[in-house]
Amino acid sequence: MNDPLELISKFAADLPAEAAKGEEALWDYLARRGAGIVNCHAASFFEADDAKKRLTFKKSIGPVGGDLVGVAFGYQGVVGFCAEGRKSVLVNDAENSPLFTKKVDKGSGFQTKSALAVPAIANGELLGVMEFINSIPGAFTEDDLKCAEMMTALAARDVYIVRLGTTIKQLNLKGESTINNLSGGFIGADLEGKVIFFNPKASEIFEVGQEYLNKPVVELFQLCPDIVGAIGDVLKQGKTVRRQEFKCKVNGKEKVIGYSSINMKGVDGKVIGGGIIFQDITNL
Repeated sequence: MNDPLELISKFAADLPAEAAKGEEALWDYLARRGAGIVNCHAASFFEADDAKKRLTFKKSIGPVGGDLVGVAFGYQGVVGFCAEGRKSVLVNDAENSPLFTKKVDKGSGFQTKSALAVPAIANGELLGVMEFINSIPGAFTEDDLKCAEMMTALAARDVYIVRLGTTIKQLNLKGESTINNLSGGFIGADLEGKVIFFNPKASEIFEVGQEYLNKPVVELFQLCPDIVGAIGDVLKQGKTVRRQEFKCKVNGKEKVIGYSSINMKGVDGKVIGGGIIFQDITNL
């Protein structure tokens, strides 16, 4: 017989590869690999809407698994009890358990004899319920329950991380879109002095392309020394200015640039770099 700890260790080791594929792959992996580890005939993951007290079949493997995906219902039965109390439930005699409801069995033609239901919780948020159904040996054990809880906790953690990553990416894309659509120029560098923003208006004002993007901010010296000075003051000293001016030669033409310098902050409020917002005020 395989050592449960060894099985969980292997389960955890393969999680990163599944996480790279996204949330759907993680729940699918939990259902499929989990069913093998706790040795049962079927498994379902129910996505929870805790505000509306509803559960939806997200992943389901077994004889009628494909027919159940997408079906939603209010908190009820073993999984509803698990979601409501946020505690695992072990039922080895479904027929006589007061927690069990036969509605799904009647609709699907499947007969549930035993069930393990485990809440998938991450950062205090109920993501759903993982249910393993019909133990092949005949009854689920406390060891099966512990394995199910560990696997579900690991998968829920990684799903939560994937969701955070997606949210941050969306925020970054939104921020980048805002910067690119500014009416003025914007050049920004990260804390290591690498240019991470050089918006279209900046390219227009200085009559260059995107060749300075991802380059050290000091390379902007050949474009205009005052840019390096202004961004350097922010990065090294945290010094920002408002409504200052400098002159710069652009392809032989002298331009007057009005600018303000800023600290760039991330979604958590921490400083992640410095930059300048500017306009060509030569003809004003």
